[in-house]
Amino acid sequence: MKLSKFITKFIFITAFSSIIAAFLISIFFQYQNFKNEFNHYKKEFTEQKKKEVKNEVLMIYGLIKYKEELLRKTVEDRLIDRVNQAYNLAMNIYETNKQTKTKDEIKYLIAQSLNNFKFKDHNNYFFINSNKGQAILFDNKITLDTYVDVWNLKDSNDDYIIQIQAQIAKEQKEGFVTNKFIKPNSNDKNNYSKISYIKLFEPFDWHIGTGEYIDELTKNNQEEIINWLDTLKYENSSYSFLNTTDGYTLIFEGKKVEPKPHLYPELFKQQLEISKNPNGDFFKYKYKKPNSNEEFEKISFIKKFDEYGWIIGCGVYLDEIEKELLRKEEIFKEHINEQIISILIIFLFILLAIYFISKYIGDFINKNIKNLIQSFSKAALKNEKIDTNTLTFKEFIILANSLNKTLENKNMVEKKLQDYINIVNQNVIISSTNIQGVITEVSEAFCEISGYKKDELIGKSHNIVRHPNTPASFYKEMWDTLLSKKEWRGEIKNLAKNGDIYWTYAIITPILKNNEIIGFTSIKSDITNKKHIEELSITDELTKIYNRRFFNIKIEEEINRAKRDKKELCLIMLDIDFFKQYNDTYGHQEGDIVIKSVANVLKSKTNRADDFAFRVGGEEFVIITHIEKDKVLNYANSIKDDIENLKIEHSGNKASKYVTISLGVVCKNAIEINSSEELYKQADINLYEAKRSGRNCVVIK
Repeated sequence: MKLSKFITKFIFITAFSSIIAAFLISIFFQYQNFKNEFNHYKKEFTEQKKKEVKNEVLMIYGLIKYKEELLRKTVEDRLIDRVNQAYNLAMNIYETNKQTKTKDEIKYLIAQSLNNFKFKDHNNYFFINSNKGQAILFDNKITLDTYVDVWNLKDSNDDYIIQIQAQIAKEQKEGFVTNKFIKPNSNDKNNYSKISYIKLFEPFDWHIGTGEYIDELTKNNQEEIINWLDTLKYENSSYSFLNTTDGYTLIFEGKKVEPKPHLYPELFKQQLEISKNPNGDFFKYKYKKPNSNEEFEKISFIKKFDEYGWIIGCGVYLDEIEKELLRKEEIFKEHINEQIISILIIFLFILLAIYFISKYIGDFINKNIKNLIQSFSKAALKNEKIDTNTLTFKEFIILANSLNKTLENKNMVEKKLQDYINIVNQNVIISSTNIQGVITEVSEAFCEISGYKKDELIGKSHNIVRHPNTPASFYKEMWDTLLSKKEWRGEIKNLAKNGDIYWTYAIITPILKNNEIIGFTSIKSDITNKKHIEELSITDELTKIYNRRFFNIKIEEEINRAKRDKKELCLIMLDIDFFKQYNDTYGHQEGDIVIKSVANVLKSKTNRADDFAFRVGGEEFVIITHIEKDKVLNYANSIKDDIENLKIEHSGNKASKYVTISLGVVCKNAIEINSSEELYKQADINLYEAKRSGRNCVVIK
């Protein structure tokens, strides 16, 4: 038998046997996969329906919780604002009159001013009590002339009102307290929650406060939520329901109803028992479908909202799940049958094709197969060109020439690509991280600028080069952008291994897989020299701290940031006492040394990310800080003490035998700041007051 015929028969018989076996195996596995997939789908579909029901309830619960928290936050913010206004008014009266009027006269002025302050809601008012239990402004009456003891006054829950307020004032300076009261001038004898905010008034050891009832706002919230639930639409026969813990129905079968006792007390008892689980839970029961008298098995998820005494629920009928599963089963079966028919047709065509192809190629393979295999093996394994002289068939020669050309192009492309990779690796600062920010790859340029070796970086957090003084808000904005699947661009301050600072302009791009972030790639350029030039333009040449030019920019930025974050901003202005006399006595060269020494102390005192020190004049300095108002006086005094403790002799200083400073401090909440000029002027006034008061001291107003 000729080799060509043998090869033809061998190929056909082998292919035929293989195709029949593959066909039978395919049918077996198709049905086996169908069975497994359907069981998995059945379980997954049921869990999905339960998950949908649960998510619906949790969504409703979350909305209710959000609206309640928003309500309370709105009330609390309003109370804080009112009390701060009252406090500032009282403090202004005190400061204005403390030199000209007696304490009793000032007390009466404060009480009268706050008593005259009226709210739109006449049930709300300011009150003043001493922290020892004497009423000053009580129930819209000034009680200074008659001692009224309210120390043991209790609310409807039998809680001591004034004692708790006094404790908060002494320990926390200010804070919230909630009490239960019967509303004044009301026939309703029910107890209602009233939130009060109080603040310590230190000059007289008082606490000033006001409060607000929240029942009406809560009622409005509840009405909005019930009306919203009434509008919700669901697929099939699903719906939400809402009951109170005392057995009343608010939403019945997805519709708003007038509050009435639950139609099925036994069912409600089950709901009430299950609702004791703080995380919510599922329960099965039989219940008729809407517009039907027939009962079906149903599974519902319920969760209790304790603040309102509500039981929130949503369910799905199990027969509808079964119907959907049967429909899916039919679709699965049809799909499998279609696949089997398609496979059968394909196999038949393959058999025919194999028969004709094997018959056609048998004769050609017989003579040249060995040389062809050897030539192609060499090309594949050793990347060598095929010697076409060993081939006799034109088609094989053309194929070999094409492969040789492909090999040639491939080698050229690989070389160019490697050259490009080497150039990029050496000159472009590149890094890649996973979703947790752990470094997975870096370029040689990255290693060079950071000072780390590649094996010191791979597997480490990218924070290894993070500069510690970079504010957290910077990285929050960056991560918010990246996690929203957007590219982030910006300048980043970094720290090299040897402690040197370098700056880069970075383009960071999320790496997505199936629309999910799996990592990040960063391409950076070195802008250290540029940033150094910028730094020189904002730095005082003598002291190396920030100059007046940068102060004018930074004060506006920090005011805006304080307003955005609802924080306090403090401005500290200081200058060196009798500095002209020092220069006259010791010379300007020694004077420069003193200025630099003061600047070094200020630099050490402003090492937080949001603290800044500036030289704004000859011997005049300014500090911007977000330190808390009740801590700023101690902070300023520590600066003053550190300067004096330098023990630089100053014979012309009338306040001390050493170099000292005077400080003017102003600290305001962001909403109180009208302009930077106003803030600067107030600090300057306070500095002048410190000088007038003998120098080497701090004045804060």
